[in-house]
Amino acid sequence: MMIKSIFPLFIGSIKKMFNLKGRSGKKEYITFTFFEFLIFTPYAIWFKYYSENPSTINVILLIGFFILIFIYIISSYSLTVRRLHDCGLSGWWYILNFIFSPFIFLILCFIKGDKNKNKYGAPPEE
Repeated sequence: MMIKSIFPLFIGSIKKMFNLKGRSGKKEYITFTFFEFLIFTPYAIWFKYYSENPSTINVILLIGFFILIFIYIISSYSLTVRRLHDCGLSGWWYILNFIFSPFIFLILCFIKGDKNKNKYGAPPEE
């Protein structure tokens, strides 16, 4: 039941992967991170134990993994920028990710966004 309510948030994040305008709420950000864990953990386990065998299935899984990584990187970047917008910050704050640890952006999971409309748009519906 809970998956039915959060899965549309994850799909919505993927659909908005090229959209750097607007705002995204905490729930969407946390949901995306949760699904990221669910998707990439099996790949990590698979490649840890079976990557030495250059079989056809491993090549197909590796190609799929790189496609998922590409989609994830773009979606994650745009979602983080929209989440920064929800907190009233410019997307340029994302550069801090490269200067400091990416774990700093876990704080975005806990910061409340602006309740009112800000210069980036209306608050997201959650």
